[in-house]
Amino acid sequence: MNKIIYKNKMEFQKFETYTYVEDKHVSYLKQLEDFVQKSSFLPHYHLYPKTGLMNDPNGLAYFNKQYQFFYQWFPLEPHHGMKHWGHYKSSDLVHWEDKKIALIPDEEYEKNGCYSGNSIEKDGLLYLFYTANYKTPQGKIPKQAVAIMDKVGVIQKSKKNPIIDGAPEGMSGEIRDPFVFKRDGSYYMLLGAKDEHEVGQLLLYTSQDLIDWVYQGIISLPIDKGYMLECPSLIQVEGKDVLIVSVMGLEKEETRYQNQFSTIYLVGKLDISNKVFYEEYSDEVDSGFDFYASQAFYGKNNVPMMVAWFGCGQQELPSDKDMWKHGLTMPYELKLKQNRLTHFVASELLEQFKKKQSFHNEKITTKSNTYHLSFEVCNHKDEMSIKFGYLKDYWELKFDFNRDHISVDRSNLDIPVDVQNGKIRKTKGLNKNRYQVDVFVDNSFVEIFINEGEKSFAFRAFNMTTQHHDVIFGWEAIGEIAYYQAVGF
Repeated sequence: MNKIIYKNKMEFQKFETYTYVEDKHVSYLKQLEDFVQKSSFLPHYHLYPKTGLMNDPNGLAYFNKQYQFFYQWFPLEPHHGMKHWGHYKSSDLVHWEDKKIALIPDEEYEKNGCYSGNSIEKDGLLYLFYTANYKTPQGKIPKQAVAIMDKVGVIQKSKKNPIIDGAPEGMSGEIRDPFVFKRDGSYYMLLGAKDEHEVGQLLLYTSQDLIDWVYQGIISLPIDKGYMLECPSLIQVEGKDVLIVSVMGLEKEETRYQNQFSTIYLVGKLDISNKVFYEEYSDEVDSGFDFYASQAFYGKNNVPMMVAWFGCGQQELPSDKDMWKHGLTMPYELKLKQNRLTHFVASELLEQFKKKQSFHNEKITTKSNTYHLSFEVCNHKDEMSIKFGYLKDYWELKFDFNRDHISVDRSNLDIPVDVQNGKIRKTKGLNKNRYQVDVFVDNSFVEIFINEGEKSFAFRAFNMTTQHHDVIFGWEAIGEIAYYQAVGF
């Protein structure tokens, strides 16, 4: 029998880790959803779980004239449990319809969860690829599966699942996160993996029909692959291949790889025949505390885009007590700038920040907890900082022009956030004396972009009231502030 915990007149049930949602849970989930809506930390323009824990974005697509955003989800509790797929859809990236659960792990081959994957359209159908998590006392047996969604929205798992069963020679049972793409008339699948020597690898499969897959081998990558590669994405941006991978086990550096896990991009060319990625430039995608497992996809009019999990690893957050955890980043449009991948807020969402107000002051006070602040930082002195919050409860954005470093410091927050993984995140600057800075605050979600996404920081900060922030520059700053106007969902 489930253990019941009483809090604020809401009865919280306790579940076994590998519990999947059934009809008997519907009433409880509705109560839980009502409870979550009372949380003071909820965002307005970031997608979040209506209950429980959200992590990796999955199956991102522009299909049937709508954006389809799927995501890993444990609906019953705010921690990593049995993974389902949730589903939001939107025609404009602003107004979202919650389609609830898309995939329930109720088949034997996926008895430990429906894990991450991507989607691809074929013959008017959207093929949703995912890892069927299957554990045994001897270890994992990797299995890949597919479900197919029609234009009405009906999703059916393939009767031929698992479409890939087991590991190639030399690989461990840690193989996951299929990313399928089409090139030169054939379909290809990338899979993140760990080999028998505890080294991360990127595997390649091919197919003609998206069902029968043939193993091709390991793709050679010119980067440190840690002990595991996850969540690969491949997308073309301005005629070049961009490969994005999430890496476990990278050694921390002063200005890179400071999170528990890191997400890396490579710009160049994937040579499928020789299974080599030729790199022209690579870097960490984001330098904040809460960015991982990103997925690239083509949006409306074939615009290259990306969304990431607004989280990283195992974390305890203040929102846990409100029975929800994590979210997704804003949708980004991808561009190249001197071979550097940039990501900035999708234009549809950016347009919702209206009633812009100019300022020229050392301090401003915002009028709400959902705003976009835009300003320039010029090299007036070697070190410059901007504080966001209140006298004894603030986070800080810092520019060290002497050392060419940019950092975010959460040391002075009244509510500590994930302090065991550090309070400061730092990245190497762009060797410039002037930066364009865009700060998006969405209650407890913060995203900062330097020079429209040449550098970025995504992170959580729980120092928001329903009224305002004080923003203290320490110099006569010139900029604009705009507030989010639309009702998202």
